[in-house]
Amino acid sequence: MESYTKKKVSKYEAKRLFEESGIGTADTINECVESEFSSVFKVRSGGKSYYVKFGTDPETTTLSYEKDLSKVELDVYDILDKADADGEEKRVLRPAVVFRDTSKEKINVDYFITEGFDAPLKGLAFPNLNAKRRVMFQLGANLAGLHKIKGEGYGYTQLGLDTNWADAFKKMVDRIVADATVLNVKLDTYKIYDAMSRAEEILREVDDCALVNGAVSPYNVYVNRKNFTYQGLISWGRAFYGDFVTDLVSLYPAHTLERNRYFIKGYTSVTPIEFDSRIRVRANLMRMYIGMLMTVELELRWKKNSWQYLKHKNLGRKVLRKALSALEKPFNDQTKGNT
Repeated sequence: MESYTKKKVSKYEAKRLFEESGIGTADTINECVESEFSSVFKVRSGGKSYYVKFGTDPETTTLSYEKDLSKVELDVYDILDKADADGEEKRVLRPAVVFRDTSKEKINVDYFITEGFDAPLKGLAFPNLNAKRRVMFQLGANLAGLHKIKGEGYGYTQLGLDTNWADAFKKMVDRIVADATVLNVKLDTYKIYDAMSRAEEILREVDDCALVNGAVSPYNVYVNRKNFTYQGLISWGRAFYGDFVTDLVSLYPAHTLERNRYFIKGYTSVTPIEFDSRIRVRANLMRMYIGMLMTVELELRWKKNSWQYLKHKNLGRKVLRKALSALEKPFNDQTKGNT
C-alpha cells in the first residue's frame, strides 16, 4: 500500500540489514503492502518467519503524536517484557523483538526485527463460527491482561503525561485539532469540545491508568491457522496510558460494543464490566477520538482522492458522525444502539 509516511526501503536493503543482524540468511523477503504507516518486510529464514520494521524519515510530516513511534513501540515491548518477568507467564501475546538498531548508523531511521506471526484477522476465512468465536474470546481475555499494566501518568509518553485522564484526553484532542487546522481538515470542533465539556466529570472518574494498545484492528490481530487460536497483537507504537475502553471500540469502531459479543465475553471473563451509561459515554468519546484520527491522518498517508484516501475518509467520517450523534443525547440516555 503506497503511503507518504513509509520509509522508502528496497527489498535488497531490507535483506542486507536482516542478514547483518546475525539472525540468518533471508531465504525469502517481501514487503507487507497492507502496512499503512511504516515500511515492514516479512522474511523467511531457516524455516522461521520474521518482520523487519522501519521508522519514518526524520523529515517526514506526521501527526503530532506520531513522532518517534518506533521508539515508543520498542519502549512498550520492554514494558511488556518486564511485566512477563514479574509474573509467571506471558501476560500479553505479541511477537518477540529479536533485534533492534536505534544507532542510525546503517540507515537513518530506527529499525527492529520481531518474530513472525501467521495470519491477520482481516480477511481470514475461518473453518466454522466456533473457531472465530474462540479467537475473539481469547483476544478479549488477553486485552484484559494488558490493561492490568498501569502507568504513572495519563496520555502518550511522547507528548508528556498528565496526572488525570480528563487533562490527558483534552491534550490528545487538542493536538489532533491543531493537526487538522494545519492540514485544512474541517472538524466540528463545537460539537467535539461541547461533548468533552459535558463529559468532564465522567472523564475525571477514570482512575485506572491502563496501558492501552490504541490500534487494535483486524489488521493487527493475528491468528494461528493450524488450530485457529489467537496468536497475538502487533503494532504497539500508538500505545498510551488511559481509558481501557479505547481497545474495546478500536477493533470495529463503527460497530456497537454488543456486536462483538464473544470479544466482550472474553474481556469480562477476566475483568468484569458493568456497561452502564457512563462507560458508554466513555466508549463514544473514544470512538469520537478514533474518528478524528482516521479523518485527519489520511491527509498525510495517501494521494488525495485515491481509493485508499476515499475509503478511509468515508469510514472516518462515519465513525466520527456516529460518535458525535450519540454524545449529543443526554448522557443518562446512552443505550446499546449507539455504543
